[in-house]
Amino acid sequence: MTASKCYVWRWLPGATEPVVAGELRFDAKGRQSFVYGRSYLERGNAGPIYEPELPLRPGAHEPIDGLDHFSCLRDAAPDAWGRRVIENRLFGRKERAAGEDVDESTYLLHSGSDRTGALDFQESASEYIPRELGTASLVELHEAAERLATHQPIPPELEEALNHGTSIGGARPKAAITGENAKYVAKFSISTDNFQIVKAEYVAMTLAARLGMNVAEVSLEKSAEKDVLLVKRFDRQPGTSGWCRRSIVSALTVLGLDEKWAREATYPNLVDQLRIHGLAFKKDATELFSRLVFNVLIGNTDDHARNHSFFVEGNTIRLTPAYDITPFPRAGGEASHGMKITQRSNLSRIRLCLETAPEFGLSEDEARSIVEAQVRGIAENFDGLCEEIGMAQTTRSQLRRRAVLNPDVFSGCEELNPKEW
Repeated sequence: MTASKCYVWRWLPGATEPVVAGELRFDAKGRQSFVYGRSYLERGNAGPIYEPELPLRPGAHEPIDGLDHFSCLRDAAPDAWGRRVIENRLFGRKERAAGEDVDESTYLLHSGSDRTGALDFQESASEYIPRELGTASLVELHEAAERLATHQPIPPELEEALNHGTSIGGARPKAAITGENAKYVAKFSISTDNFQIVKAEYVAMTLAARLGMNVAEVSLEKSAEKDVLLVKRFDRQPGTSGWCRRSIVSALTVLGLDEKWAREATYPNLVDQLRIHGLAFKKDATELFSRLVFNVLIGNTDDHARNHSFFVEGNTIRLTPAYDITPFPRAGGEASHGMKITQRSNLSRIRLCLETAPEFGLSEDEARSIVEAQVRGIAENFDGLCEEIGMAQTTRSQLRRRAVLNPDVFSGCEELNPKEW
């Protein structure tokens, strides 16, 4: 299952149809190279896919040192859940034959075209043929996701529904759906969840918005008596004759890393990239610091570098709305984050946030004010929001003080711990 090349198509700003940008090649070991097409280079409005990795010039581009793939193209590829769906389609429940591995080109060419950002991958350089997803109800999408997640047989009539999950990143069951004036990512609860994770994500995202952070719009729905979180896509905008797409790269790409090196990602290094390439440093740096603090206070330790992203605007980047903010209960106090809070530590502590605040261009008073406002806002709003959506008392107990405002995060800053909460 190997293709030696495919073609990268791109939606330019304001366009509702893509143009071919160039050719992506794979050598025998799977290492990539990329060449911009002459027709793309000659366009007056063409821009680089992502300047640090793929500057707009003729000739072959190679991945940056230490990488086999272009991270900015990997951002548009299916992630863990999408790859699982594709593997199910290719192999079903049978065992793979010896040597029957799935390479990156297969994932790119078998995933849906409505993928994150403004890219797609095609076999042709002259004819764009979208891999359409068809229609499926939330109930069908949910049932198909549940069956795959729990290793149950999937009836033929539900196979097509699964394809809606091939183009979206992340590890949990999800699907891309289209509404009348917006597109959404539907995130599903499944029977093996050990707490109401969909409701927990809704609470965290809504709290972040109430506290003034720029987050993706979310709503909570029901499908076959199960929770579904709808997240409005910020990489899609309706145009006069279709959908416009916005170019996006992950923090992993901005940091010049891939999955093998993801553990090296740090918030200070990320804000350094904002300082160099950012369109609005002060605004985005303050927003990123606010998200860091919120992740610590709310117990979102899965804040890895693919869970932060940036709009690509010419040669600059701008922070996208936040997404994938979910509190995770823990048995003990101490926890570690997906990205390092300082250059050396990913320990979930407010003290470390305050220590690194100058990297974000914030004074001690500004940083402390952000922390105090968030602690107060979470303490005042958490219970009422849980009550509003009917969160089970067991889940509230799992989250309260075990994820949300866990006392351990205040170690070294005990005066900030709301002891009355």
